[in-house]
Parts: sequence; structure tokens; C-alpha cells
Amino acid sequence: MKFRDILNSAGSNLWHNKGRTLLTIIAVLIGSLTISITLGINTGVNDYLHKQIGNVGNTEQMIISPQYSAGDGTGPQKYSTKKSSQNADGMMTKKDVEKIKRTKGIKNVKAMKDDNVEYAQGKSKTKYVINAQTTLGIKYDLFAGKQVATSGNKSEILLTKEMAKAFGYKKVRKILGKKINLVVISPVTKKKSTITAKVVGIRNESMVNSGQSVYSHGLSEKIVTANQDGLPKALKDRYTEVVATPVGKSDAAVAKAEKALSKKGYDAQTLKEAVKQLFQTFNAATGVLIIFGAIALIAASFGVINTLYMSVRDRTREIGLMKALGLGRGKVFSIFSCEAILIGLIGSLLGLISAMGLGQLLNKAATSSFLKGIDGFVLVQFNWSSSLLIVGIICLITFLAGT
Repeated sequence: MKFRDILNSAGSNLWHNKGRTLLTIIAVLIGSLTISITLGINTGVNDYLHKQIGNVGNTEQMIISPQYSAGDGTGPQKYSTKKSSQNADGMMTKKDVEKIKRTKGIKNVKAMKDDNVEYAQGKSKTKYVINAQTTLGIKYDLFAGKQVATSGNKSEILLTKEMAKAFGYKKVRKILGKKINLVVISPVTKKKSTITAKVVGIRNESMVNSGQSVYSHGLSEKIVTANQDGLPKALKDRYTEVVATPVGKSDAAVAKAEKALSKKGYDAQTLKEAVKQLFQTFNAATGVLIIFGAIALIAASFGVINTLYMSVRDRTREIGLMKALGLGRGKVFSIFSCEAILIGLIGSLLGLISAMGLGQLLNKAATSSFLKGIDGFVLVQFNWSSSLLIVGIICLITFLAGT
């Protein structure tokens, strides 16, 4: 008896009791649908996060700030000059920067000064508070335009779509090449300085940029100079934080650099570490939903057991006749195993197709509601590798249940 004959026999025998078979397939379909849609959401969320982190550029870039101890629970900590040289207000000095530069395991150390802007004005002349940061020399995810200059004295800025619209440009691309005014007021002299910046790019809205615009190196220097007008020289060389790059990209190399900085009194964290917990949270949430899908599959496997058990009971004479005609136990087993696999294959494929259809509906609903304005976020995504894996696992489960 050839494999084709076994397959044909299993296929025809499967529909001797259509109602029982259909109910079993529906049970498998529900389990397949639950797991497929859950993995689709997991893939969509992780793909978006990877895309956003990848667009930022150097995920190993390390943010270094003064370290503060919560104490050991015995009361206030005593002051010690050995712990760190940072000031009481949390700012860092040149001494801190030099100490950080001498730390083994990091490179490209760059100190960030306070670049506060009072308000910004565009074509609409309305005054807006602007949330921005100095360029870190990395690639930002852009909707249009180009990156800002990371050196030199060019006054360039990347704006978010919402900021461009606020400045009076309904079609945000039209603001490219236009100039906006940033007004800085010195906290000491109260002198008002107006700095003109050229808009060279528009950032995509995402979970990563948090609505931040980006200053070029030259623009940031001008803002810092205006902020420091009237300050004593000793107070000018102070920094909010320091950015650096670990020499090695491995987790061990990063951890070693962080440990060395910690001994000197500084906290350090890379972007990769900052989003690691976010990935873990999403994976844990989808993992719980996958467990529910697995429970549905376990229930479906009992349906397969029942279907095939009843099939064997109903076809006892037929099995005896097949054996009398010389069909071995292995061939008989192959026929019933093939029936079990067909139940799993049909149920899993129908579940996968249903999940894809439901995924399209969820994506449309999400785009027009809670994901509105977040570009490039496809909530439910499917890939061939995970889809084939689901089908394979379900077929294996039904085969074992049939056995």
C-alpha cells in the first residue's frame, strides 16, 4: 500500500462522521487562531520597537549621570569628597568629565550642557514651548528632509510633525528649508536672545522620540552661550549629562564599563538596556495569551483522541478485513495517524487564515483609533517561519493525540 493510497484512505475515512470531524477541526481552529493572532501581535510590536531602535542608530550609546545612593536604611548618608565631584544640584563639572574620560571601556565621551529655550516661534507667530535635545550624532528616524549637522556652527533643527503643524504648516513638508526663531532668556541678566534655526528635517512620531525636536551642534552651542550670559566662569563649565560609547558591544563589555563608572560615582545605561524591559514586558504579556491558546489545543487534542477512538470502534470489522488481506499493523497505524495529522493540518490552516483576516481588521481599527499618529506601527504581523512552526506543532500534537 503506497503513501498516496494511505492518504486517500485517511481522507475519505475522515468524513464518515462529518459532524464529529468538523467539531474536532473547529476545536483545533480555535487553538490555532488564538496562538496565531497572539504571535502576530508579538511580531508586530517587536518589529516596531526594533525598527524604532534601529532608526535611532547606535543602541550601545551610553548615558552617564551622577550617581545617588538611596542609603542602607540607617539614616542620612554622610558627605564624602571621595564619592564624586558632582555639585549638589546634580550638574557635572569638567573634573567629572575628565574622570569619565579616563574610565576604561568607553570612548567618544561628549558632555551635554543645559540648552533650555524659553519659547519658539514660526510662521504663525504663536509662542510655543519646544521639547528638544542636542544631536547625539546618531541617525534619527525621519519622515522627510535630512539629518542635522553634528559639527560646525550651522543652526539646524529637526521638528516633529505636530510642531511643524503648530508653526502654521498643514503640509509639514513645506516647512523644510524655512526658519523658526528660538528665544532664550538668561537666568542671570534676563537678556532675551533670539536665535534663528533652519528646519532641515521632520521626525516620525514614535514611542522613542517622545515628541522631541533635535538641535544641530552649532545651534546647541548658541543656545548654551545665550543661557550662560552673565554667569561666572566657574558655573559655565557644568553639564547635565555625559554620553559615551562602550568600546565593546557585547553585554559583558557594557556591564564592565558600567561597573567601572559606578565605582567612580556615576550611573550609566545604554539605550539597548533601557528598552530591554519594554521588550520583556510585551513578550511576557503575549506569552500569557499563548498559554491560553495552548490550553485550547490541549482541549482539542482530547477531541482528536475521542474522534479517532470512536473511528476505531466503528471500523473494527474493516480493520480486521484489512489485516486479513495482508495489511500490517504499521499500515493500519499509518492510516489513523494520517487522519489525525489531517485534522491538525486542516484546523491549523483554517485558524491561520482566520487569524490573518482578523489581523487585517485589528490593524485597520488600531490605525484609526489608539495607534493613530504613530507611523509605521502595524499591530498584527505574520511571517512564514512562525506560521509554518504553528502548523507543524499543531500537526505534531494531533499526531501524538491520535497515537
